[in-house]
Amino acid sequence: MPTPPTLDTAATTTHGAQLSRSLGVGGNVLITLSGISPASSVFILGGAALATYGTGVFWGFALAGVISLLIALCYAELGSRHPIAGGDYSLVNRVLGPAAGAAVFFINLVTLPLIVAIFALGVADYLGVAIAGLDPLWTAIIVIVLATITACFNIRTNAWVTGAFLFVEMAALALLAVLGFVEVERPVTDLFDPQALDLASGGLAPLGIAGLVLAITQGIFSYNGYGGAIYFAEETRNARRAIARAVIWSAVITVLAELIPLTAILLGADSLEALFGAELPVESFLAGSAGDAVTVVVLIAVALAIVNAIIAIALQAGRLLFAAARDGAMPGGLARPLATVSAATKMPVAATVVMGVLALAACFVPFDVLLNATGSTLAFSYGFIALAAIAVRRQTNRETASGASTSAYFRMPLWPLAPIVALAAIATIFVIGILDPGQWLSLGIAAGIIAAGFAYYALYLRRNPGAAHLLDADEDDDLA
Repeated sequence: MPTPPTLDTAATTTHGAQLSRSLGVGGNVLITLSGISPASSVFILGGAALATYGTGVFWGFALAGVISLLIALCYAELGSRHPIAGGDYSLVNRVLGPAAGAAVFFINLVTLPLIVAIFALGVADYLGVAIAGLDPLWTAIIVIVLATITACFNIRTNAWVTGAFLFVEMAALALLAVLGFVEVERPVTDLFDPQALDLASGGLAPLGIAGLVLAITQGIFSYNGYGGAIYFAEETRNARRAIARAVIWSAVITVLAELIPLTAILLGADSLEALFGAELPVESFLAGSAGDAVTVVVLIAVALAIVNAIIAIALQAGRLLFAAARDGAMPGGLARPLATVSAATKMPVAATVVMGVLALAACFVPFDVLLNATGSTLAFSYGFIALAAIAVRRQTNRETASGASTSAYFRMPLWPLAPIVALAAIATIFVIGILDPGQWLSLGIAAGIIAAGFAYYALYLRRNPGAAHLLDADEDDDLA
Protein backbone atom coordinates (compact mmCIF):
# COMPACT_ATOMS: atom_id res chain seq x y z
CA MET A 1 0.00 0.00 0.00
CA PRO A 2 1.52 3.37 -1.05
CA THR A 3 2.42 5.72 1.76
CA PRO A 4 0.90 9.23 1.91
CA PRO A 5 2.83 12.09 0.34
CA THR A 6 5.73 13.16 2.52
CA LEU A 7 5.97 16.74 3.73
CA ASP A 8 8.02 18.58 1.13
CA THR A 9 9.25 21.54 3.14
CA ALA A 10 11.71 22.46 0.43
CA ALA A 11 8.79 22.94 -1.91
CA THR A 12 6.37 24.73 0.37
CA THR A 13 8.33 26.62 2.99
CA THR A 14 7.12 30.17 3.48
CA HIS A 15 9.50 31.33 6.22
CA GLY A 16 6.69 33.18 8.00
CA ALA A 17 5.57 35.61 5.27
CA GLN A 18 2.96 34.45 2.78
CA LEU A 19 1.48 35.95 -0.35
CA SER A 20 -2.24 35.87 -1.05
CA ARG A 21 -3.32 32.74 -2.93
CA SER A 22 -6.00 34.48 -4.97
CA LEU A 23 -5.08 33.89 -8.65
CA GLY A 24 -6.60 31.28 -10.91
CA VAL A 25 -4.84 29.84 -13.94
CA GLY A 26 -6.33 32.56 -16.14
CA GLY A 27 -5.09 35.40 -13.96
CA ASN A 28 -1.62 33.92 -13.83
CA VAL A 29 -1.55 33.52 -17.62
CA LEU A 30 -2.71 37.13 -18.15
CA ILE A 31 0.15 38.54 -16.07
CA THR A 32 2.69 36.12 -17.59
CA LEU A 33 1.70 36.93 -21.18
CA SER A 34 1.84 40.62 -20.34
CA GLY A 35 5.47 40.20 -19.25
CA ILE A 36 6.28 38.43 -22.53
CA SER A 37 4.46 41.13 -24.56
CA PRO A 38 3.94 39.23 -27.84
CA ALA A 39 3.11 42.45 -29.73
CA SER A 40 6.35 44.21 -28.88
CA SER A 41 8.22 40.96 -29.61
CA VAL A 42 6.70 40.82 -33.11
CA PHE A 43 7.30 44.50 -33.91
CA ILE A 44 10.79 44.77 -32.41
CA LEU A 45 12.43 41.33 -32.38
CA GLY A 46 10.34 39.89 -35.20
CA GLY A 47 10.98 42.95 -37.36
CA ALA A 48 14.73 42.71 -36.78
CA ALA A 49 14.61 39.00 -37.62
CA LEU A 50 12.77 39.63 -40.90
CA ALA A 51 15.40 42.17 -41.96
CA THR A 52 18.25 39.79 -41.13
CA TYR A 53 16.96 36.27 -41.82
CA GLY A 54 14.18 36.84 -44.37
CA THR A 55 11.88 33.87 -44.89
CA GLY A 56 14.16 31.95 -42.52
CA VAL A 57 12.02 33.55 -39.80
CA PHE A 58 9.27 31.04 -40.62
CA TRP A 59 11.42 27.96 -39.92
CA GLY A 60 13.49 29.71 -37.27
CA PHE A 61 10.52 30.81 -35.17
CA ALA A 62 8.67 27.52 -35.76
CA LEU A 63 11.61 25.45 -34.49
CA ALA A 64 12.16 27.95 -31.68
CA GLY A 65 8.53 27.37 -30.74
CA VAL A 66 9.14 23.63 -30.40
CA ILE A 67 12.21 24.21 -28.24
CA SER A 68 10.35 26.76 -26.12
CA LEU A 69 7.49 24.33 -25.51
CA LEU A 70 9.99 21.69 -24.38
CA ILE A 71 11.60 24.15 -21.98
CA ALA A 72 8.10 25.07 -20.76
CA LEU A 73 7.57 21.41 -19.84
CA CYS A 74 10.71 21.60 -17.66
CA TYR A 75 9.32 24.69 -15.93
CA ALA A 76 5.94 22.99 -15.51
CA GLU A 77 7.35 19.93 -13.74
CA LEU A 78 9.62 22.01 -11.52
CA GLY A 79 6.83 24.46 -10.70
CA SER A 80 4.45 21.64 -9.79
CA ARG A 81 7.04 20.26 -7.39
CA HIS A 82 8.05 23.63 -5.92
CA PRO A 83 5.07 26.03 -6.26
CA ILE A 84 6.41 29.06 -4.40
CA ALA A 85 7.38 32.61 -5.33
CA GLY A 86 10.79 33.48 -6.72
CA GLY A 87 10.85 32.13 -10.28
CA ASP A 88 14.00 30.43 -11.55
CA TYR A 89 15.88 31.24 -8.35
CA SER A 90 13.48 29.34 -6.09
CA LEU A 91 13.38 26.32 -8.41
CA VAL A 92 17.14 26.03 -8.86
CA ASN A 93 17.89 26.81 -5.22
CA ARG A 94 15.66 23.97 -4.01
CA VAL A 95 16.70 21.39 -6.60
CA LEU A 96 20.36 22.06 -7.40
CA GLY A 97 21.31 23.69 -4.09
CA PRO A 98 22.14 27.16 -2.77
CA ALA A 99 25.33 27.59 -4.84
CA ALA A 100 23.48 27.27 -8.14
CA GLY A 101 20.58 29.16 -6.58
CA ALA A 102 22.85 32.10 -5.78
CA ALA A 103 24.11 32.15 -9.38
CA VAL A 104 20.57 32.24 -10.77
CA PHE A 105 19.57 34.84 -8.18
CA PHE A 106 22.38 37.11 -9.38
CA ILE A 107 21.35 36.57 -13.02
CA ASN A 108 17.80 37.70 -12.35
CA LEU A 109 18.74 40.39 -9.83
CA VAL A 110 20.80 42.07 -12.55
CA THR A 111 18.76 41.36 -15.66
CA LEU A 112 15.19 42.05 -14.51
CA PRO A 113 15.83 45.74 -13.69
CA LEU A 114 17.90 46.10 -16.86
CA ILE A 115 15.11 44.61 -19.00
CA VAL A 116 12.63 47.04 -17.42
CA ALA A 117 14.99 49.91 -18.30
CA ILE A 118 15.40 48.67 -21.90
CA PHE A 119 11.63 48.45 -22.36
CA ALA A 120 10.97 51.81 -20.71
CA LEU A 121 13.56 53.62 -22.83
CA GLY A 122 11.77 52.34 -25.93
CA VAL A 123 8.30 53.60 -24.99
CA ALA A 124 8.93 57.12 -26.33
CA ASP A 125 9.71 55.72 -29.79
CA TYR A 126 6.16 54.39 -30.11
CA LEU A 127 4.28 57.06 -28.18
CA GLY A 128 6.11 59.60 -30.35
CA VAL A 129 3.73 58.89 -33.23
CA ALA A 130 0.99 60.57 -31.16
CA ILE A 131 2.95 62.85 -28.81
CA ALA A 132 5.84 64.61 -30.50
CA GLY A 133 9.00 65.61 -28.67
CA LEU A 134 8.98 63.01 -25.89
CA ASP A 135 12.30 62.67 -24.12
CA PRO A 136 13.19 58.94 -23.90
CA LEU A 137 14.85 59.21 -20.48
CA TRP A 138 12.10 61.16 -18.75
CA THR A 139 9.43 59.03 -20.42
CA ALA A 140 11.21 55.93 -19.10
CA ILE A 141 11.45 57.36 -15.59
CA ILE A 142 7.73 58.25 -15.50
CA VAL A 143 6.72 54.84 -16.89
CA ILE A 144 8.86 52.94 -14.36
CA VAL A 145 7.51 54.97 -11.43
CA LEU A 146 3.89 54.40 -12.49
CA ALA A 147 4.54 50.70 -13.20
CA THR A 148 6.19 50.19 -9.81
CA ILE A 149 3.27 51.87 -8.03
CA THR A 150 0.82 49.67 -9.95
CA ALA A 151 2.84 46.56 -9.10
CA CYS A 152 2.31 47.31 -5.40
CA PHE A 153 -1.48 46.90 -5.74
CA ASN A 154 -2.99 43.51 -4.90
CA ILE A 155 -2.39 40.71 -7.37
CA ARG A 156 -5.98 40.47 -8.62
CA THR A 157 -5.99 44.18 -9.46
CA ASN A 158 -2.77 43.69 -11.41
CA ALA A 159 -4.30 40.74 -13.26
CA TRP A 160 -7.21 42.94 -14.37
CA VAL A 161 -4.95 45.86 -15.35
CA THR A 162 -2.49 43.74 -17.31
CA GLY A 163 -5.36 41.77 -18.85
CA ALA A 164 -6.92 44.93 -20.25
CA PHE A 165 -3.63 46.04 -21.82
CA LEU A 166 -3.06 42.51 -23.11
CA PHE A 167 -6.39 42.55 -24.94
CA VAL A 168 -5.29 45.66 -26.84
CA GLU A 169 -1.98 44.17 -27.97
CA MET A 170 -3.56 40.87 -28.97
CA ALA A 171 -6.02 42.85 -31.11
CA ALA A 172 -3.05 44.51 -32.85
CA LEU A 173 -1.52 41.10 -33.60
CA ALA A 174 -4.86 39.79 -34.87
CA LEU A 175 -5.02 42.76 -37.25
CA LEU A 176 -1.58 41.93 -38.64
CA ALA A 177 -2.65 38.32 -39.21
CA VAL A 178 -5.87 39.33 -40.96
CA LEU A 179 -4.08 41.83 -43.22
CA GLY A 180 -1.57 39.19 -44.27
CA PHE A 181 -3.99 36.32 -44.84
CA VAL A 182 -6.71 38.34 -46.61
CA GLU A 183 -4.52 39.05 -49.64
CA VAL A 184 -1.96 36.25 -49.88
CA GLU A 185 0.73 37.06 -52.44
CA ARG A 186 2.57 33.72 -52.46
CA PRO A 187 2.00 30.09 -51.46
CA VAL A 188 3.22 28.88 -48.09
CA THR A 189 5.64 26.53 -49.88
CA ASP A 190 7.72 29.60 -50.78
CA LEU A 191 8.61 29.85 -47.11
CA PHE A 192 10.01 26.33 -46.95
CA ASP A 193 13.24 27.41 -48.69
CA PRO A 194 14.81 30.00 -46.32
CA GLN A 195 15.99 33.09 -48.18
CA ALA A 196 17.27 36.44 -46.97
CA LEU A 197 18.01 39.78 -48.62
CA ASP A 198 21.38 39.95 -50.40
CA LEU A 199 22.56 43.51 -49.79
CA ALA A 200 24.98 43.38 -52.73
CA SER A 201 22.39 42.49 -55.38
CA GLY A 202 19.19 43.68 -53.70
CA GLY A 203 17.60 40.30 -54.39
CA LEU A 204 16.99 37.19 -52.31
CA ALA A 205 19.68 34.60 -51.65
CA PRO A 206 19.61 31.26 -49.77
CA LEU A 207 20.03 31.51 -46.01
CA GLY A 208 22.72 29.16 -44.75
CA ILE A 209 22.49 26.78 -41.81
CA ALA A 210 24.31 29.21 -39.56
CA GLY A 211 21.78 31.93 -40.36
CA LEU A 212 18.89 29.58 -39.69
CA VAL A 213 20.36 28.62 -36.31
CA LEU A 214 20.65 32.31 -35.45
CA ALA A 215 17.00 32.79 -36.48
CA ILE A 216 16.08 29.99 -34.05
CA THR A 217 18.05 31.75 -31.33
CA GLN A 218 16.18 34.99 -32.05
CA GLY A 219 12.89 33.13 -31.85
CA ILE A 220 13.77 31.57 -28.48
CA PHE A 221 14.61 35.02 -27.14
CA SER A 222 11.39 36.45 -28.59
CA TYR A 223 9.23 33.79 -26.89
CA ASN A 224 11.02 34.06 -23.56
CA GLY A 225 8.95 34.77 -20.45
CA TYR A 226 6.50 31.87 -20.10
CA GLY A 227 8.54 30.69 -17.11
CA GLY A 228 7.41 33.91 -15.44
CA ALA A 229 4.28 32.04 -14.35
CA ILE A 230 6.46 30.46 -11.63
CA TYR A 231 6.92 33.85 -9.98
CA PHE A 232 3.20 33.82 -9.14
CA ALA A 233 2.97 30.16 -8.10
CA GLU A 234 2.56 31.06 -4.44
CA GLU A 235 -0.41 33.26 -5.37
CA THR A 236 -2.08 30.69 -7.62
CA ARG A 237 -4.84 28.50 -6.22
CA ASN A 238 -4.40 24.70 -6.36
CA ALA A 239 -0.84 25.46 -7.39
CA ARG A 240 0.49 21.91 -7.76
CA ARG A 241 -1.93 21.29 -10.61
CA ALA A 242 -2.56 24.84 -11.81
CA ILE A 243 0.99 26.13 -12.18
CA ALA A 244 1.93 23.53 -14.81
CA ARG A 245 -1.14 24.52 -16.86
CA ALA A 246 -0.29 28.23 -16.50
CA VAL A 247 3.26 27.72 -17.80
CA ILE A 248 2.23 25.52 -20.72
CA TRP A 249 -0.72 27.73 -21.75
CA SER A 250 1.52 30.80 -21.59
CA ALA A 251 4.08 29.15 -23.87
CA VAL A 252 1.53 27.85 -26.38
CA ILE A 253 -0.30 31.18 -26.64
CA THR A 254 2.97 33.08 -27.00
CA VAL A 255 4.24 30.90 -29.84
CA LEU A 256 0.95 31.13 -31.74
CA ALA A 257 0.52 34.86 -31.09
CA GLU A 258 3.93 35.60 -32.59
CA LEU A 259 4.37 32.93 -35.27
CA ILE A 260 0.95 33.42 -36.93
CA PRO A 261 1.23 37.18 -37.65
CA LEU A 262 4.87 36.85 -38.75
CA THR A 263 3.85 34.10 -41.18
CA ALA A 264 0.94 36.24 -42.38
CA ILE A 265 3.31 39.14 -43.08
CA LEU A 266 5.62 36.87 -45.10
CA LEU A 267 2.68 35.57 -47.16
CA GLY A 268 0.89 38.90 -47.61
CA ALA A 269 3.77 41.31 -48.33
CA ASP A 270 3.71 42.72 -51.88
CA SER A 271 7.48 42.35 -52.22
CA LEU A 272 9.73 40.33 -49.96
CA GLU A 273 12.74 42.33 -51.10
CA ALA A 274 11.05 45.59 -50.07
CA LEU A 275 9.87 44.05 -46.79
CA PHE A 276 13.31 42.78 -45.78
CA GLY A 277 14.98 46.00 -46.91
CA ALA A 278 12.69 48.27 -44.90
CA GLU A 279 14.12 49.94 -41.80
CA LEU A 280 11.12 48.70 -39.77
CA PRO A 281 9.66 45.72 -41.69
CA VAL A 282 6.54 45.11 -39.59
CA GLU A 283 5.58 48.80 -39.49
CA SER A 284 6.25 49.04 -43.22
CA PHE A 285 3.93 46.12 -43.95
CA LEU A 286 1.23 47.58 -41.70
CA ALA A 287 1.40 51.03 -43.30
CA GLY A 288 1.28 49.56 -46.80
CA SER A 289 -1.68 47.30 -45.99
CA ALA A 290 -3.81 49.43 -43.66
CA GLY A 291 -2.65 53.03 -44.11
CA ASP A 292 -0.94 55.55 -41.88
CA ALA A 293 -3.90 56.25 -39.56
CA VAL A 294 -4.28 52.60 -38.57
CA THR A 295 -0.50 52.31 -38.20
CA VAL A 296 -0.48 55.16 -35.67
CA VAL A 297 -3.21 53.47 -33.63
CA VAL A 298 -1.36 50.14 -33.65
CA LEU A 299 1.95 51.74 -32.66
CA ILE A 300 0.21 53.37 -29.70
CA ALA A 301 -1.09 49.90 -28.82
CA VAL A 302 2.49 48.61 -28.95
CA ALA A 303 3.54 51.40 -26.57
CA LEU A 304 0.79 50.29 -24.18
CA ALA A 305 1.99 46.69 -24.56
CA ILE A 306 5.49 47.74 -23.52
CA VAL A 307 4.10 49.58 -20.47
CA ASN A 308 2.10 46.46 -19.66
CA ALA A 309 5.25 44.33 -19.89
CA ILE A 310 7.04 46.68 -17.50
CA ILE A 311 4.24 46.26 -14.92
CA ALA A 312 4.39 42.47 -15.21
CA ILE A 313 8.19 42.35 -14.98
CA ALA A 314 8.07 44.69 -11.97
CA LEU A 315 5.77 42.16 -10.31
CA GLN A 316 8.25 39.36 -11.06
CA ALA A 317 11.24 41.37 -9.88
CA GLY A 318 9.62 42.14 -6.54
CA ARG A 319 8.88 38.48 -5.94
CA LEU A 320 12.46 37.50 -6.77
CA LEU A 321 13.91 39.80 -4.14
CA PHE A 322 11.17 38.91 -1.65
CA ALA A 323 11.79 35.17 -2.05
CA ALA A 324 15.56 35.49 -1.66
CA ALA A 325 15.16 37.68 1.43
CA ARG A 326 12.70 35.22 2.92
CA ASP A 327 15.14 32.38 2.32
CA GLY A 328 17.79 34.29 4.27
CA ALA A 329 20.00 34.71 1.20
CA MET A 330 21.23 38.07 2.49
CA PRO A 331 22.14 39.64 5.84
CA GLY A 332 19.26 39.76 8.30
CA GLY A 333 19.15 43.55 8.58
CA LEU A 334 18.60 43.77 4.83
CA ALA A 335 16.42 40.67 4.51
CA ARG A 336 13.82 41.48 7.16
CA PRO A 337 12.20 44.52 5.49
CA LEU A 338 12.45 42.93 2.03
CA ALA A 339 10.75 39.75 3.25
CA THR A 340 7.68 41.58 4.57
CA VAL A 341 4.23 41.44 3.00
CA SER A 342 1.84 44.38 3.10
CA ALA A 343 -1.14 43.65 5.37
CA ALA A 344 -3.41 45.66 3.08
CA THR A 345 -2.48 44.29 -0.34
CA LYS A 346 -0.68 41.01 0.53
CA MET A 347 2.12 42.16 -1.77
CA PRO A 348 5.90 42.39 -1.20
CA VAL A 349 5.85 46.17 -1.44
CA ALA A 350 9.34 46.92 -0.10
CA ALA A 351 11.02 44.39 -2.41
CA THR A 352 9.02 45.70 -5.41
CA VAL A 353 9.99 49.30 -4.69
CA VAL A 354 13.68 48.42 -4.32
CA MET A 355 13.70 46.65 -7.68
CA GLY A 356 11.90 49.64 -9.20
CA VAL A 357 14.65 51.93 -7.90
CA LEU A 358 17.27 49.65 -9.46
CA ALA A 359 15.40 49.87 -12.79
CA LEU A 360 15.38 53.66 -12.53
CA ALA A 361 19.13 53.67 -11.95
CA ALA A 362 19.61 51.39 -14.97
CA CYS A 363 17.98 54.03 -17.22
CA PHE A 364 21.17 56.08 -16.86
CA VAL A 365 23.36 53.22 -18.13
CA PRO A 366 24.31 53.44 -21.85
CA PHE A 367 21.82 51.49 -23.95
CA ASP A 368 24.40 49.25 -25.62
CA VAL A 369 25.69 48.25 -22.18
CA LEU A 370 22.14 47.28 -21.15
CA LEU A 371 21.78 45.09 -24.23
CA ASN A 372 25.13 43.38 -23.72
CA ALA A 373 24.40 42.76 -20.04
CA THR A 374 21.14 40.96 -20.82
CA GLY A 375 21.94 39.33 -24.16
CA SER A 376 23.42 35.98 -23.10
CA THR A 377 21.94 35.45 -19.65
CA LEU A 378 18.85 33.68 -21.02
CA ALA A 379 20.85 30.68 -22.26
CA PHE A 380 22.51 30.28 -18.85
CA SER A 381 19.14 30.46 -17.08
CA TYR A 382 17.60 27.83 -19.38
CA GLY A 383 20.64 25.63 -18.79
CA PHE A 384 20.10 25.68 -15.02
CA ILE A 385 16.38 24.96 -15.51
CA ALA A 386 17.05 21.96 -17.78
CA LEU A 387 19.55 20.52 -15.31
CA ALA A 388 17.11 21.09 -12.44
CA ALA A 389 14.35 19.32 -14.40
CA ILE A 390 16.57 16.24 -14.75
CA ALA A 391 17.43 16.30 -11.05
CA VAL A 392 13.86 16.75 -9.84
CA ARG A 393 12.58 13.84 -11.96
CA ARG A 394 15.26 11.58 -10.47
CA GLN A 395 14.12 12.68 -7.02
CA THR A 396 10.50 11.95 -7.86
CA ASN A 397 11.40 8.51 -9.25
CA ARG A 398 13.28 7.66 -6.05
CA GLU A 399 10.28 8.65 -3.95
CA THR A 400 7.96 6.58 -6.13
CA ALA A 401 10.25 3.57 -5.82
CA SER A 402 10.20 3.94 -2.02
CA GLY A 403 6.40 3.76 -2.01
CA ALA A 404 5.61 7.46 -1.52
CA SER A 405 2.70 8.91 -3.50
CA THR A 406 3.84 11.38 -6.14
CA SER A 407 0.61 11.51 -8.15
CA ALA A 408 0.05 15.18 -7.27
CA TYR A 409 3.09 16.28 -9.28
CA PHE A 410 2.97 17.09 -12.99
CA ARG A 411 5.27 14.88 -15.04
CA MET A 412 6.26 16.01 -18.50
CA PRO A 413 5.56 13.60 -21.37
CA LEU A 414 8.31 12.07 -23.54
CA TRP A 415 10.83 12.17 -20.71
CA PRO A 416 13.77 12.95 -21.00
CA LEU A 417 13.34 14.55 -24.44
CA ALA A 418 12.54 18.05 -23.17
CA PRO A 419 15.61 18.74 -21.00
CA ILE A 420 17.99 16.95 -23.39
CA VAL A 421 16.80 18.96 -26.42
CA ALA A 422 16.89 22.13 -24.33
CA LEU A 423 20.50 21.47 -23.29
CA ALA A 424 21.46 20.70 -26.89
CA ALA A 425 19.91 23.95 -28.09
CA ILE A 426 21.65 25.91 -25.34
CA ALA A 427 24.99 24.29 -26.19
CA THR A 428 24.49 25.31 -29.83
CA ILE A 429 23.81 28.89 -28.78
CA PHE A 430 27.02 28.91 -26.74
CA VAL A 431 29.07 27.54 -29.62
CA ILE A 432 27.68 30.17 -31.99
CA GLY A 433 28.38 32.87 -29.43
CA ILE A 434 31.94 31.73 -28.91
CA LEU A 435 32.58 31.66 -32.67
CA ASP A 436 31.17 35.18 -33.10
CA PRO A 437 33.49 37.86 -31.65
CA GLY A 438 30.53 40.21 -31.55
CA GLN A 439 28.98 38.03 -28.82
CA TRP A 440 32.06 37.75 -26.62
CA LEU A 441 31.27 40.81 -24.50
CA SER A 442 27.72 39.65 -23.83
CA LEU A 443 28.88 36.12 -22.98
CA GLY A 444 31.63 37.51 -20.78
CA ILE A 445 29.22 39.70 -18.82
CA ALA A 446 26.83 36.78 -18.33
CA ALA A 447 29.64 34.51 -17.18
CA GLY A 448 30.85 37.24 -14.84
CA ILE A 449 27.39 37.57 -13.26
CA ILE A 450 27.25 33.81 -12.66
CA ALA A 451 30.79 33.80 -11.25
CA ALA A 452 29.75 36.59 -8.87
CA GLY A 453 26.83 34.45 -7.70
CA PHE A 454 29.04 31.46 -6.96
CA ALA A 455 31.55 33.74 -5.23
CA TYR A 456 28.73 35.17 -3.09
CA TYR A 457 27.83 31.64 -2.05
CA ALA A 458 31.43 30.71 -1.25
CA LEU A 459 32.27 33.90 0.63
CA TYR A 460 28.98 34.54 2.46
CA LEU A 461 26.22 31.94 2.22
CA ARG A 462 28.39 28.92 2.99
CA ARG A 463 29.94 30.72 5.96
CA ASN A 464 26.55 31.68 7.43
CA PRO A 465 24.59 28.54 8.39
CA GLY A 466 21.26 30.40 8.57
CA ALA A 467 21.58 31.91 5.11
CA ALA A 468 19.87 30.41 2.07
CA HIS A 469 19.11 27.18 3.93
CA LEU A 470 15.52 26.07 3.76
CA LEU A 471 13.83 26.17 7.12
CA ASP A 472 11.34 23.62 8.37
CA ALA A 473 7.78 24.73 7.80
CA ASP A 474 4.31 23.30 7.76
CA GLU A 475 2.83 21.99 4.55
CA ASP A 476 0.62 24.55 2.85
CA ASP A 477 -2.65 22.66 2.47
CA ASP A 478 -3.81 24.92 -0.35
CA LEU A 479 -1.11 23.54 -2.64
CA ALA A 480 -2.92 20.26 -3.18
